Amino acid sequence: MTASFSPKTARPTAETIDLEVAVENALAIAEDIDGADVFVTADGPKIVLSGWLATEEEIDRAGEIAVTICGVTRVDNQIVRG
Repeated sequence: MTASFSPKTARPTAETIDLEVAVENALAIAEDIDGADVFVTADGPKIVLSGWLATEEEIDRAGEIAVTICGVTRVDNQIVRG
């Protein structure tokens, strides 16, 4: 008898990794936000932003930046002010 298992979470695809990296890079070079405490996760073409930023304006701007990345169809902005 051979043991079998199924992973509980799907492995990221090259496309989701590319989207995550593209959004992370865009946030890193944005001059109007400090993206060091923002975390990016891709679920297919949907991007989830989490972490914290200093102002509501920075939070909104992070979402605006993420949605401009080619391949991103939706942004779930869960960043909190902190």
